[in-house]
Amino acid sequence: MRILITGGSQGIGLATAEELHAKGHELFLIGRNQDRLQKVLQDFQERADGFAADLSEPAQIDVVIHAAAQKGFSPDVLILNAATFGPSGHSVVTPPADELRRLLETNLLANYQLVQGLLSSVQAGSYPRIILIGSTAAIRQDSGSLYGISKWALRSYAYSLRDELKTLGVGVTLLNAGGTFTQKRIPDEHTANDRLLKSSDIAKLIAALLTLSPQAVVEEINVRPMLGDTY
Repeated sequence: MRILITGGSQGIGLATAEELHAKGHELFLIGRNQDRLQKVLQDFQERADGFAADLSEPAQIDVVIHAAAQKGFSPDVLILNAATFGPSGHSVVTPPADELRRLLETNLLANYQLVQGLLSSVQAGSYPRIILIGSTAAIRQDSGSLYGISKWALRSYAYSLRDELKTLGVGVTLLNAGGTFTQKRIPDEHTANDRLLKSSDIAKLIAALLTLSPQAVVEEINVRPMLGDTY
């Protein structure tokens, strides 16, 4: 399959790229950091290309879509993983409104715009699928955060997208991941290593989704550390 992965140069995105590349898939990775992305592509050597862009900038998304087309990459599958966490803490009163706007640009609107721009390619693909990486912060009923708001919005979008695209033969999956060990979230004195998922855990789930028969669609998955969320 030809698979486009956002946030593909670190964390869950990189682990997913490694898992899928090992299984023989052709990849197009989007990452914010040019040097880090190029290092990943060099390590893969073949069946992998990419483009560096900041998906919080709407104009950059059109550039990404154009770059993929220019390189002859027409994805069968979108794995929309790129996200930002925003300010720490659980207040939804004190952070400036621009913080929420920034999170929504990256965690929701970038995905919306990428789907719009690449849907025709996915629909024409050999195994048309869109996998959205959400968060268990979007299924919590207690204290939230700006990040949680953005992921609740993504969850609502995923439900609507699934319903609208099913008659077009495009399957949509929302994978809500709990606390995960990445370069952005590492263990500290309050969060031991065994209280976080491994990025490879999420990667293996994604790889498994792409082995199902064309008529099977997993609509939503929630995966947490054994002892529960750490936030």
